[in-house]
Amino acid sequence: MTLSRANQSKQMTGGKKKKKKKKKKEEETPKGFKAVQKSIEKTGKSKDAAARIAYSIGKKKYGKAGMANKAAAGRRKTGRG
Repeated sequence: MTLSRANQSKQMTGGKKKKKKKKKKEEETPKGFKAVQKSIEKTGKSKDAAARIAYSIGKKKYGKAGMANKAAAGRRKTGRG
């Protein structure tokens, strides 16, 4: 009597099915400058230092001109300037 591949693998592992590990929920990355700044402040940085770090992160991602455009859009959105 020959065994199919499925039966062979069950026979080798003792016929038990492996349990799938549940993935841990990863912390969501903050969206927006203020959210990034607040998450950096939670690590113990001052408000000014957190703002500078958040800007440098954004500058790497969007470029200097892109950050200027986003800042201008934020000012338009809030009605300041």
